[in-house]
Amino acid sequence: MQAVCLRRIPRGMPQAQDFKLRQLPLPAVGDGQLRMQVQWLSLDPFLRAQLGGRYAVPRPPLGSIVPGYGIGTVVEDRSGCFAAGDVVSGLTGWAEQAVLDAKVVSRVDTALAPVSTAVGVLGIPGLTAWAGVRRILEPKPGQTILVSTAAGAVGSTVGQLCKAAGCRVIGIAGSARKCAIVVEQYGFDACVNYRDADFPQALRNACPDGVDGYFDNVGGAVLEAALSLLRLHARVVLCGLSDQYNRAERPPGPNLGPVIAARARLEGLVVYDHLADFDRCRGELARMIGDGTLRYHEHIHDGLANAPAGFIGLLNGDNLGKALVRL
Repeated sequence: MQAVCLRRIPRGMPQAQDFKLRQLPLPAVGDGQLRMQVQWLSLDPFLRAQLGGRYAVPRPPLGSIVPGYGIGTVVEDRSGCFAAGDVVSGLTGWAEQAVLDAKVVSRVDTALAPVSTAVGVLGIPGLTAWAGVRRILEPKPGQTILVSTAAGAVGSTVGQLCKAAGCRVIGIAGSARKCAIVVEQYGFDACVNYRDADFPQALRNACPDGVDGYFDNVGGAVLEAALSLLRLHARVVLCGLSDQYNRAERPPGPNLGPVIAARARLEGLVVYDHLADFDRCRGELARMIGDGTLRYHEHIHDGLANAPAGFIGLLNGDNLGKALVRL
């Protein structure tokens, strides 16, 4: 089978030479396991933190298959839990086939939504958004919620969940095109481009009375600008730190003085703590997709060989929506 393996640890922005497409022997299927033919791969920003040794799970060893979530069909089962042809999802890695323990594989309900959503809005990104909103932000009607990476798979879902709760929602994105999508398609009230020279002032103009909640996927200067807008007893979800994923050293700051002044709550979000909520989350988001109150975009790359380029493009901010590889 073909697989993309880690050739070297990226330094700064990952390069194509950090990865290598290899032909590997098919692993044997043991008791309690299944083999799946992978059809979709998820490209996720957290992989950069993992490759840098800054994530909740260890860095993969050199030469190993690049980790990642995938969707596919069962071709062989020795667990008694699945049948050939069942559609499942799990941590397949960037490979054409995967052998996984059946207990860590999820069955995909193909009637809920397109299959690809099982690693997008109905997968880990959707659960990340749902848990941040339901467990930490707890939005109330009339509140103002600020969301970074608002055009991405997580941020766009966060914003739409908060809109459904009756909030005014402001997004932060990295281009005028993305900001337009955030407002026109995802229904945010406004969106500010963090690449603009007047970003801090534009953000203050968009949130003249401050914010009651902030969902952060970025860190750095964007987080610092957002913290200056916190209202009393605001809630902040610290979910990602994309600003520093490609840095050799962690940057200083930000100044957390405004957090103290606002008596605000900052809480780190690790999605794996909320896996018990997956069924509830998936059902709620699927209903919203069905009634048209939750929209999503997919940025699709064709072919396993294009996974590294797609991942690098994701980190560069080139994607519009959930980044996927179609095998």
